[in-house]
Amino acid sequence: MSSVRRVRRTTATVSAVVCAALVLGACGGGDDDSTDDAIPGVEQGEAENDSEDHTDTEAPEEDADDDADADRPEIDLGDDFENVYADDETGDEVKDAILRDSRGYFDAVDAAIIHQDTEYPALSYYIAGDALIASVDLVNTIVGRGESASGTARIFSRSVEVLDEETATVSFCRDFSEVDDIDHATGEVVTPADPSAQPTLYLTRVELNDVGVWQTIEYRGERGASECN
Repeated sequence: MSSVRRVRRTTATVSAVVCAALVLGACGGGDDDSTDDAIPGVEQGEAENDSEDHTDTEAPEEDADDDADADRPEIDLGDDFENVYADDETGDEVKDAILRDSRGYFDAVDAAIIHQDTEYPALSYYIAGDALIASVDLVNTIVGRGESASGTARIFSRSVEVLDEETATVSFCRDFSEVDDIDHATGEVVTPADPSAQPTLYLTRVELNDVGVWQTIEYRGERGASECN
């Protein structure tokens, strides 16, 4: 089942700047050297199909789900930036929960940049481990430049491979060709959107924490991958 979900302000729920950042921006080229390492459980540059039957898709305990839903922090992307998610539901309860929390990875970092807040609560809620360290460093860098973003980023071709009851990998593409880098204080465009910018393929690893949230713990990106054409 495929649908499009538009997210501006949400409690359920990086346009990759490959020159100097991974999340927001309209940079015209370059390589993301920070994400070259392969992620265990994911073949380099290869996205798995959602329809494949993977190992053990038993749902997490119901009480953990209830706790997570009750405590989810609000994510506010403001009025000038939007993430649009395709392939939002698979019909598999576990995969759909993973995809929901994977949205939180992007939305939390984007919101932290938009609000210029390096301690935005959703960051540590949806992200952990090496991914959290890298994401906070990224937010610090962009906030330090006084920049933010406006426009629409599109996330598509999302798929999940469940490795075991508490670990999975998620792959997806992100198109940031309609995103402007802007000066946060003035709203003026610093770098305009590049309509020819190629989507970036992301390969991430997620783990289920004690309160039932699938946190992104590792990620890598590949600009111009064939899976995103």
